[in-house]
Amino acid sequence: MATYLATGQLPETWHYQGMFMGMHWAWWLFWIAAIVIVAWAFGRLALDRRTARREAARLRVIEDALRERHARGDIDEQELVRTLTDLLRAEPRRDG
Repeated sequence: MATYLATGQLPETWHYQGMFMGMHWAWWLFWIAAIVIVAWAFGRLALDRRTARREAARLRVIEDALRERHARGDIDEQELVRTLTDLLRAEPRRDG
């Protein structure tokens, strides 16, 4: 062993027969877990953005219908303002 230390060379058993295999697998597991977590985060972000766009489109349709009813004279100005205010204050739907 002293000759290996003096020359700076380690026997092959140190590198190729399992001495570092635990750490090797730990790094693989670390990177796989990191990639999975980043992919999950991007997936959640995309889902949240899609849900927000769908909710905004739903609110636009409701607002257009209310404005059309107001234009026809079915509801007055106060009813329109009250309904739009309630609509904007309401919690967004979570349809998954």
